Amino acid sequence: MDYPLALALVDFLPVLAMAAGIALLVPYIARTAGPLAGRAALAGGVLVVLGGLLKAVWKLLVAAGGPDVAWLAGVQFYLFGPGFALLAWAVLSGRRPGLPGLAGPVGSAGPPSRPGPPFWALAGFALAGVAGALATGATWPLLIVTTVCATILGVRLLLLSRHPAGRALFGFNLLGTYVMGLLASRPEQTIALQWVEETLNTLIWTAFAVAVQRLTREDVPAGGRSELTGETPSPLQ
Repeated sequence: MDYPLALALVDFLPVLAMAAGIALLVPYIARTAGPLAGRAALAGGVLVVLGGLLKAVWKLLVAAGGPDVAWLAGVQFYLFGPGFALLAWAVLSGRRPGLPGLAGPVGSAGPPSRPGPPFWALAGFALAGVAGALATGATWPLLIVTTVCATILGVRLLLLSRHPAGRALFGFNLLGTYVMGLLASRPEQTIALQWVEETLNTLIWTAFAVAVQRLTREDVPAGGRSELTGETPSPLQ
């Protein structure tokens, strides 16, 4: 089956949206959970974006009549599993003032918080997925790791968001990833179905980027935003 060039180009859109969302998320995590969690989020984000980018490059090569470099597509879950595990651990380490069991950003006053999960737990989970994939020659162990860790990430961000619109966007992102999994598992991948998948995937990660942008604005007090913009805070804010 020929792979249309236009469809291959569209495959870069969700990668760009994902990269934008992660670029906003990393400094938020560093601010609310500390530099170690920020570095973990950065490393995880790079792995996830790289996995999506390599898959998009593979599709573009195939659509353009170039060589079928299969490893560009096959390496995706080897990057997604550890990447989402790092992001999940980092976001679980994040703290937010005013929520039960969560404290404010590092150095701020707030109620005592429960410590996040130990790093070795999610790191070991990801490594077990990699080992399982290498041992079986299949990607399903890494698919499990990716699904679990992406779910943890999505649920945690949804709970951190205080605005209904932000929660709805994170919820759409989370639900959409499950729908994408169901669509991608269909044996008959027609061109029409792939257009639906790429359109949905773009919407999913655009929602993620917008939701993270809203979340980062929630974390900055109105007075802090006015200092950044030079505006005088309104008494109605």
